[in-house]
Amino acid sequence: MSEAVFDTSVLIDHLRNVGKATELIERVRDGLIIGYVSTLTEAELFAGKDSGDDKKRALLIELLDLFNKIEVDEGVARVGGEFRRKYGVSLSDAIIAATAFMVRCGLLTQNARDFRRIREIKTEQPY
Repeated sequence: MSEAVFDTSVLIDHLRNVGKATELIERVRDGLIIGYVSTLTEAELFAGKDSGDDKKRALLIELLDLFNKIEVDEGVARVGGEFRRKYGVSLSDAIIAATAFMVRCGLLTQNARDFRRIREIKTEQPY
């Protein structure tokens, strides 16, 4: 069994019915991958216009319930701030990278180029 932090991009792809993303989510559902998401990812998803639709919101909640949520606590915030300052990435990317760093596992993202400067984490473009 493996572990990974899922970036928002992978979850959005699943919600858009991208088959390879859905295959990854099914592996989390089936217990083959222990999946983590930052609570920042949760906020990003709920900020999307589709979350205003009751049916789509219910699907979003069901999806997020598959994952272990990592709070943006003091440790994540400090490491995220350091990543932002050190590498010049966006604050949201820095926080998500800090989440992967703090739980000591890789980050699955479709935006690997956004994270490639952060040497402290391993990123993988899963499909």
